[in-house]
Amino acid sequence: RRPPRSTLMRSSAASDVYKRQGINAEYGIAIALCSKMFFAITLLLLTSTLVLARPDYSQLHHTRHFLEHRRPLQPTNGWSVVQAAPAEHEIELSFALHTRNADKLEKTFWAVSDPQSKQYGKHLSLDEVTELVAPHEETVADVRSWIEASGARIVRMPSSRDWLIVRATVAQAEELLATEFHEFAHAQIDDRVVRALAPYSVPKELKNAVAFVSGVHTLPKVNAHRFHASPETLAKRQTNPLIGPKQLRTRYNVTGVGAEAANSMAVAEFQGQYYTPSDLASFFKQYVDFAPPATVAGVRPAGSNNPNAPGVEASLDIEYIMGIAPNVSTYFYASASMDFWTSLDTWAALLAGEADCPLVHSISYGDQGGTSKPSKQYQDRLNTEFKKLGARGISIIFASGDSGAGCEFCIYAEPSFPAVAPYVTAVGATRFINGVGSGEMAVESFGSGGGFAWDFPAPDYQKSAVDHYLSSNKAHLPYWFQYNTKGRGTPDVSALGIGFAVVVSGVTNEVGGTSASAPTFSAIVALLNDHRLAAKKSPLGFLNMWIYQTAAKDPEAFYDVTKGTNSDGCCFTGFPAAPGWDASTGVGTPNFKQLVKHL
Repeated sequence: RRPPRSTLMRSSAASDVYKRQGINAEYGIAIALCSKMFFAITLLLLTSTLVLARPDYSQLHHTRHFLEHRRPLQPTNGWSVVQAAPAEHEIELSFALHTRNADKLEKTFWAVSDPQSKQYGKHLSLDEVTELVAPHEETVADVRSWIEASGARIVRMPSSRDWLIVRATVAQAEELLATEFHEFAHAQIDDRVVRALAPYSVPKELKNAVAFVSGVHTLPKVNAHRFHASPETLAKRQTNPLIGPKQLRTRYNVTGVGAEAANSMAVAEFQGQYYTPSDLASFFKQYVDFAPPATVAGVRPAGSNNPNAPGVEASLDIEYIMGIAPNVSTYFYASASMDFWTSLDTWAALLAGEADCPLVHSISYGDQGGTSKPSKQYQDRLNTEFKKLGARGISIIFASGDSGAGCEFCIYAEPSFPAVAPYVTAVGATRFINGVGSGEMAVESFGSGGGFAWDFPAPDYQKSAVDHYLSSNKAHLPYWFQYNTKGRGTPDVSALGIGFAVVVSGVTNEVGGTSASAPTFSAIVALLNDHRLAAKKSPLGFLNMWIYQTAAKDPEAFYDVTKGTNSDGCCFTGFPAAPGWDASTGVGTPNFKQLVKHL
């Protein structure tokens, strides 16, 4: 979770204080809120002034096209400039090229994902997606020539032809992008990183060829650790034992193991998170005694896992996706870089070129902060990658975040990206109400990430469910200006996410987070795919249209979660759980036995 922020008084405490002062409680709360708003706006104005004081790059506007920003940026996430980057220092950049036929891709994505469409399940192959959207060969050749003329090296281009992975010296990159790179340091990280604060650009003749360049601006965000129990807490858990795959399978009526050779799933790990096979073997021996020991089918890119440095996040993901869905071929994607946004598009580019891409992907990472979101160009291009994957029948599942409603500046609620993207499935977290085996409620030890997007409108597949929630719970929602009532709502679904037993370096830890919920739900989707493949059907692919349609017609398909909320920080309230879809737990948690009937 993020560290606690300064908080406004909750409504009950505020009422007592203001009543003693003879002031109406709501008026007093409004005064406190306005003061916070004034402080935040003042801070933003000061920041803007600092930015405006930087050099103007208008002289380049006649010959260059700026891709993401037009003004210099400020260091973020606790980083500070140390010095100009050495000219011969080598960096890696990813050039995302504009794809073709955006409207046709969009139309195909929805058609093959909608159970009510005649095209449902008729997914495209990698070659067909490439034929549809890949840039023209002349466009690729022009970009290649421009890059290579600087002396930079193109080290990889996936078969999709819409990404160029480039190695360049700082001097070469500065010439290519007309910017300046510096070294940055952080108090909590030993390594320095090389990034640019000045905006970058490309020659105007390439403005319709290059969408954006990754690895230029984004500074790594040092994430806070998620919930971990202390050794004392672990020792006392005799009446409420740790949750393992067996308890999760029982709660969600999961039966069987993987049986189809064509089935597959994967986890994606970032920021130097790895697993060790010995921990996975120990976990299966202790908590998955209903299935034989399992091994990961493959690590991608090859050699990217470091088994000598296992992490809690990676161990949690791989142990639970494999423990709940044994015998399904499982792949482990890893990145050593602390820069999540750059690593994420590198992962997307990798998947874009894989003909044997796994069918289900669980990703327990994201950023629930408005000030650290990537640019619109980045978000749009990542959404294109999600649509390409969905058109191929690949399910992309993100944890919805551990910061509840995502209170920003004590003013507005910010959901997690990429979970809030309309083309992925977001998974929130619940807990047992009265011990293992009881009903569920929204988790309380951390906030189940959820809310409404500021950047994406509510898609048709959830509009009815979201409208019902907003109209039925007006008295219990945050203030109208704190969230976007027209935005895409998250999460879509939930699963248990607290009290999980995870083996790391041979020691059992108790772990919680939506990063526990995401691999749990992903494993269940993989087993649902097994049923479809056995029936000679296509995999589920993009899930959301099927999820919302199934939930609407069968109230037993998901366990409706109606208790709890996801309040966060100094904002007065979060989004409460409620009958039907809600912005804490989605449509609820899965009932595998019933969902199988809707395949």
